[in-house]
Amino acid sequence: MADMLGLLKGEQLVEISNDFNYMRATENFEGLKVFPLAKTNNMRLAIANLMDGSDIPVMAFVHALDSEARIGDRPNYQEVNFELLLIKEKLNQSEKIRKKMLDYGMSNAEKDILTAIYDDIANLISRVLTRMEVMACELLCTGKITIDENNAKAEIDYHLPTEHKIAFTGWSDPTTDVVGDLISIKRTSKNKIKKAYISEPIMGYIMANNAIKAVAASQQPIQFVTEEWTKAYLKAALGIEFIVIDGQYKTSAQTKETNYFFKQDVISFVTTEGALGRTFVTSSPEEDYGIAQNVTGYVAITQWYENDPAGVWTKASAIALPCPTDINSLYIATVGA
Repeated sequence: MADMLGLLKGEQLVEISNDFNYMRATENFEGLKVFPLAKTNNMRLAIANLMDGSDIPVMAFVHALDSEARIGDRPNYQEVNFELLLIKEKLNQSEKIRKKMLDYGMSNAEKDILTAIYDDIANLISRVLTRMEVMACELLCTGKITIDENNAKAEIDYHLPTEHKIAFTGWSDPTTDVVGDLISIKRTSKNKIKKAYISEPIMGYIMANNAIKAVAASQQPIQFVTEEWTKAYLKAALGIEFIVIDGQYKTSAQTKETNYFFKQDVISFVTTEGALGRTFVTSSPEEDYGIAQNVTGYVAITQWYENDPAGVWTKASAIALPCPTDINSLYIATVGA
């Protein structure tokens, strides 16, 4: 048994985190496309530099000769206690190890045990990334991030202007002027809106709208109102690309309850073709203390071995925060049935 337990201590335990495919793991995460991941050693400075890079120019004033120059300013951003944004989870392999040893014997169990531990590493990294996606989507559809879990409580408000919050009503009624509502918010943005993030139910309202169906019926050949056709029509008519976010997540592997990443009654309009900001990731406490075995990616992997009871713990951790370059690039419409 000593040889087997020794096998479970080596660097091979974290090999998978070296090769973890972050692009594949996040390819369906629309929030992390809007706020892509970026590693930084100084999150406060990174946020300040990001917001200072807003597309809206700031004007210097004309001064009289021999007058003192006006003292400039920088964009305001909320000071955040980043300790509250530590995302982490751990798993223990002891029960699986015992079971495989008893059932198969040590020589036949080695590969299966290591595979199980590798799976834990991939799953834990994925869970940390999922929490980042939840934050990114919450920022995208509310202009805020709220934390209320595991004794950490905070609200990070990016101060979305009141005039950027719009309410649409009656969209479940197929006679409602849905296209007119969309034109109105485009005008509000001075025709700057490029993309719209939307849920499946609201896309369903648009597809069921009489005006949309009439457009499809008037074409030759007559078109069926599919999601793809509707997106193409709205892009051609309004110049807005519609992106449906319908992903779900769970807060426990053992529960059947699911949550949507994106609010079901919201459309988020953005004036940027590319990213709206960044999701900054800075060093975790494990990295700061030098005890993380792998820090090559955005998520740090730490593992340790316990003798009594015999087992291997695996933990993934990261400190992350999505941040917009310019919150004025975001418009949020709440859609009422």
